[in-house]
Order: sequence, then structure tokens, then C-alpha cells
Amino acid sequence: MKTAKRAVAWKKLCLTALPLAAMIFSFFACQTEESLRKSRIEQLEKGLYRAVYFRGQVPEKLKLSDRLQFFKVPGISLAVIDKDRIDWFKTYGYKDIIKYEKLTPTTIFQVGELSQPVAAAIVLAEVAKGHLQLEEEVGSYYENLIFTGRKFRPQGRISFTLSQLLSHSAGFYPWTSAGYPRGADQPDLTQVLKGEEPAGNFFSWRGFDQQAGIRYSDFNYVLLQKFLEEKTGKKLAELAREDIFEPLGIKMTGWSLPETTDVATGHAREGQAVEGGYYHYPEEAARGLWSNPLDYLKFVLEVMDCARGKSGGLLHPELARRMLSADPRQPGLGFRLEGEREKFKIYMKGRTHGFRSVLVIYPALGQGALIMANSDNGGLLLDEIIRGLSVIYDWPDFKPEEKPLYRLDPSVYQQYVGRYEVNGSYYLDISFEDYYLVVHPTGQTPTKFYVETQTIFFSVDPFLRIKFNLDDSGQVTGLTLWQEDYEIRARKIS
Repeated sequence: MKTAKRAVAWKKLCLTALPLAAMIFSFFACQTEESLRKSRIEQLEKGLYRAVYFRGQVPEKLKLSDRLQFFKVPGISLAVIDKDRIDWFKTYGYKDIIKYEKLTPTTIFQVGELSQPVAAAIVLAEVAKGHLQLEEEVGSYYENLIFTGRKFRPQGRISFTLSQLLSHSAGFYPWTSAGYPRGADQPDLTQVLKGEEPAGNFFSWRGFDQQAGIRYSDFNYVLLQKFLEEKTGKKLAELAREDIFEPLGIKMTGWSLPETTDVATGHAREGQAVEGGYYHYPEEAARGLWSNPLDYLKFVLEVMDCARGKSGGLLHPELARRMLSADPRQPGLGFRLEGEREKFKIYMKGRTHGFRSVLVIYPALGQGALIMANSDNGGLLLDEIIRGLSVIYDWPDFKPEEKPLYRLDPSVYQQYVGRYEVNGSYYLDISFEDYYLVVHPTGQTPTKFYVETQTIFFSVDPFLRIKFNLDDSGQVTGLTLWQEDYEIRARKIS
């Protein structure tokens, strides 16, 4: 603080007595800020981190360029926030692996679950206009929509509100849309909710439980979109343009692809481009939005400003604070929120076929980042980038985790050795060496797995976990492998 005061006093002196010296001072102050920003960028480009490192070792710094190749991610678009504004923005890599066109600041990606805060903001804008009410009862609307023409109707009243849909607490069973290839038949929203062809999902009533609390399900936002469009007589894209995008001057974001060729192509885990470039998501409010980090953060930062009391902004401050509620008794709307006090954060991951994104913002610190990638492997890379940013900006979370190295009796390792069948053409062959297991997937490079518990093992690069399943007699029957949001189950056959 004293240093800051001396700097201010020195600047005033220069402005009074030495205008030329003041200009020089200002020049070097700007240079210092710019050089600091440049240094942070260089630190990140050389300082990504794996999820775990072993006790007694120093976490290894990884180069961003190397990790893009390692994970077979064609490109990423990255914006970092500091002092409640975008500190720096940069793109790395390509839109696709065919033409190798470089990503640009305006290149748009599918953002998955990050569609939901925008949809929620549309609802709140319509609430402010008096067209909707947050505590409006929607349960009876849902019941009439999906049970009309069916012999079965549930006993008792289905009751939930618009705010419960927005906060994923209406009762729907967790479900994520897998999307539809371009050219395939597209279901409408009613068919999705009823689980009728050409929808590829189950009936939304299955597993419905109004006492379950928060359960993230796309069904919440499918019903929200259906109700919103029917109540206002306008499509979601039109409402978004009127209520959100035009007021903020956002031009490249939308639910239908804008008139631009600056679109990233999605890519599968193995590295090949998604057929047709991307999948369609008729569940638009749930995960169908296209955007880029600069556009999307313009929206998020505006909501944060409104929540702090900005008048005449996009949303009334009270409604903006509902979106970013830190009270667990009144969950946020659209955004997924975690932590308390300085650790309170917006933390959301977006996923569609061929695309991944992650949004992290600490409102109390005025810091965060938004990263988008055009690959199913993007989530693994984005996690490493977030860990690198956390080290550079000293965020409260996301540091690499230290794990001890355990050694089990050889007989424990031996019981897990064998072949595990995922399907008729894909197997996991497991052997052991010294103090770790070696897992060799069909057609892939073997990976070492280290002890976490008697039945759970983990790999370091990439971070995967395996749990071995035992029957009542203690015999190994199979395993479950987790990689980010990806799960493989396999049965032991030898």
C-alpha cells in the first residue's frame, strides 16, 4: 500500500514539474503492464500441469504445443480474465485437420452446457418484461404435454416452477443429449420429452423424482425452451437476439450458425473430424449454442456487473443476483456455482460431439478464464490449461494434486491380470510389473496404472482411473474405467 502511495505521489510530482518525465514514467508503466501480460502468456505456454504428481517430486511443466499434439486436439481459443476484464486472448492451432485453416478470434465453437446461462438470461429478461414469472407453475403444463393420449397418468400432482427448471431441481433424471448427425431426422422438443422417434433418448418421465434435489438434466432446459417459445410466441433464437445479443452488440453467437464461414470443425477422440463437421442439437437451450470466448465473456461479465448493482444493464440487479446466487438454499439459475467467499466460483464444462469448453470465474477475485476446443479430447487438455492458469494467477483451486506411491503385495496385482472385454473387437489386456499395472488397450499404447486403493488404480498421463469389480467371493468380475466424462465398462474373460 505504501509503495502504491509513493507511486501516486511521484506521478503527481512529475505531472506538476516535469511533463516530459511524466510521459516517460507513463510509457514505462504501460510497458511494465504489457510485459507482465506477455510473461504470463509465455508462462502458460510452457507451464501446463498434469492432474497428479508423485510425493517427493516437483510437478512437471508441460508445453502447450506438445499437449495439443499429445491429445490430438486441433485447436483451442482462450480468454483470460483479470481485474474483471479480459486480460488477454489468444488462439492456438486450427479449425480442422483437413484444410488446416488457423483459428481466429471470431471462430465459433459449440459450447454445450454453456448454452444454459444464456437461455436463463432470456427467461429473466422476459420476467422483467412481465411476460413470465419465476415462480410460475410449470408442472401441469409438462403433465398435459407428455401424457396426452397415453393411458397411464401418474397419481398425484406434478408440481415444479420455472425457477426449478432453471436450477435443475425440478426432478428430472440426469440425461445428456447425444445430438444428431447432420442429415439425420431431427426430433421436435415434444418428441424429445416423450422419448418418441426420431428422438434417441428415453421418456423424460423415467426416473423423475421431485425430492431428488439438484440433478443436471437436459430435460429441464428442453421443457424450458418449449414453455418459453409457446408462452411468448417467439423462437429461442429470436428471443436471444432481442433480449441478449443485440443489446450487448454480440454478432457471432447464436443457436443457428451465423452467416459466416468462421466455424470450427469438431473432432473425435482418435483425431478424425466429425462427419459433417458437427452434430445438431434440437435441445438448443440445453446445449446447442455456438459462440467464441470473446463474445461469451461479454455476456458473462455483463451479468456480473448487473449483479453488483449496475443500473440500466442487461438484467435488473436482483434478477442477475438470482443467476449468481451464493446461497445453497436458493441455487443459481443457468450457471453452475461452487464454493464460498473468495472460493465462490462459476465453474461449468460444455460438451457436444467433437467440442469441449470450460468456464471458470471467481467473482470476488475478478479472475477466471474461458477456453474452447474442437475435440472430444479437449476436456483433458483444458483441465491442464486451467491448472497452469491457477498456478500463474494463484487461484484457490485447480492446483496439481500430490499422490503417494503405494506398493501392494504381488498377489493383489496378480488377481487383476488378464483380459477384459469391452466389446467383441476391443479389449483391455492387463499385466503387472513391480508396483504398477500395465493396461494395454486394443490398438493403443500401453499405460501404467498406480495404486490408489486395493481396488482403484490411476494413470498419470493422461489421468485415468480404474476400479476393479469383485463378486461376493472376492473374485474379479470386471472393471470400470473413467476418463473425464467418459466411462468404459469391461468384463473379465481370462
